[in-house]
Amino acid sequence: MGNAELIESIKSLLGSSGAKGWPVSVRDRIAFPERNEMRITNADFAVTFLWTMRDAILPKFDKGRLAIASNFYTPAGLEGMARNILANPFIRYMIVLGSEYSAAEQQKTLSASSTIQQTSANALRAFFEKGMNSERRIQGFESAVYFDRNIPSEAINAIRKNIELIDLNSKMPRASLDEKIAEANRIMREAKRKGPFSDMPQVFPYEPSAEEFPHEGSALLVSGSSIPETWIEIMHAISSYGKRNLMNANTDRWVKEINNLVAVIHSPQNDDLSLNPFLVPLTKEKILAYQKEVLSPLLPEGKAYTYGNKLRAYLVEDAGVVKELVNSPAYKDFEFGKGAHLDANVKYLEKGCEIDQIADIIDALKRDPYSKAGVAITWHVSDELMRKHKSSPCLVLLHPIVQDEKLNLMVYFRSHDMVQGWPENAYGCAAIQKTIADAIGLPTGIITIISGSAQIYAHYYKQVEEMLSKFRKQKINYSDPRGNYVIAIEDGKISIALLHPETNREIEKIYGASARQIYEQLAFRAQINTSHALYLGAELQKAEFALKRKLEYIQDGELREKK
Repeated sequence: MGNAELIESIKSLLGSSGAKGWPVSVRDRIAFPERNEMRITNADFAVTFLWTMRDAILPKFDKGRLAIASNFYTPAGLEGMARNILANPFIRYMIVLGSEYSAAEQQKTLSASSTIQQTSANALRAFFEKGMNSERRIQGFESAVYFDRNIPSEAINAIRKNIELIDLNSKMPRASLDEKIAEANRIMREAKRKGPFSDMPQVFPYEPSAEEFPHEGSALLVSGSSIPETWIEIMHAISSYGKRNLMNANTDRWVKEINNLVAVIHSPQNDDLSLNPFLVPLTKEKILAYQKEVLSPLLPEGKAYTYGNKLRAYLVEDAGVVKELVNSPAYKDFEFGKGAHLDANVKYLEKGCEIDQIADIIDALKRDPYSKAGVAITWHVSDELMRKHKSSPCLVLLHPIVQDEKLNLMVYFRSHDMVQGWPENAYGCAAIQKTIADAIGLPTGIITIISGSAQIYAHYYKQVEEMLSKFRKQKINYSDPRGNYVIAIEDGKISIALLHPETNREIEKIYGASARQIYEQLAFRAQINTSHALYLGAELQKAEFALKRKLEYIQDGELREKK
């Protein structure tokens, strides 16, 4: 087949989103060519710029021999890469450059480490060096990468055999990004044309996902003591109850999704990583680097935003509006009165101003620890009108509240990659909570993270299933923060008393002639956890049996004849 015929054959492919042409996988996330552009030529270079913002780099590339250019955020992206290369055998070279970490502090801290970090760049290197093993994994990235069984091993091996990896980050470690781009353009101009590595493009189906359990459709609650424990329960909830959905229209990015998943972390400051179930294991160094960025107002070059920049240097383009507000004679701060404190955390610039929302919350809570007005946001309405599918922040709002003399924190994420994003985000939230709590002199309490769209991407299904079988163990524990129940038989009736879990004080008592009378009242009055409810049901049935047969009932004990 000649080049012209091969190009026409590629144009006729049906991608996983249902659209004709190429790329055939994750087309809506490819930076070049644009999603609706049918640009299929004999171009033979693929370029990935990893975590670098596409707008900062894409215009600088020569496009003549460039077939495809994209970010590469996680090791799991290897399968999509493989599908797109196999569907376009003109590609013979892959250039790697750009930031290898999501956070600039991680780039600075972890790149100097002697430990191999589980980044997408290192996964690419491992793939080209070692290939896929018999379990369809990459050595060193077993929990992060899995190749669909519908893609033959021979096809995966053909990529390593026929594609030359040009790793400019390794070859030019001290070069600037612009220097690496210039070198990439030189290579694309001068590299030898090798011709396609196959006569025909190849596309492959996807493994089916498991059936979902039915549920109400919103607001599932999970909880755990630590961040790792809570994450395991999140993975179980979405794997079981997540509804199959698309991330966007005209995409093949299928997810299991729960709307408004509520995750409660009871000891968020616990940084023990002896339990490390994450598909890309976390290290304390990586967590600390991320937390440092979350608390920093600085915006690294090449980044659209960071949460730290949004929270600690929230940009108001017209500083005059703020000045007019705080200086207006008609304006009153009804809680604290007028004064310099109103704009103490505003940094006036030549154009606009920046507001340190975290510092402002701290000052407000120092004046009134029980204030409910300490809300910080990342959302700029005018910006988000323009970029709904691009760089809008996922963390939208956070709200610290003092209760029981502890600082609790609620955080809302509009859209949440629960596999790769949530763990680091949770540790970042813990750092924000501790910063505020320390500043106002209170201990930290719980963190509640609400994820408007809580997703597990399809390319993680297999890895998550294996993680759950390894790390999620059944725990027989009937303790319930909503109270303990004592069951007895009194005056010919069954009684059940609710005791406070800390003081053991009796709060409420219910009587009934049968187990059913009791559990119907409990179901109406109380919200107790599932294991506790099942235990109480069994004990109530035992108590009813004892009542009818005039046996002695002792909770958690054996039934016996009355003495």
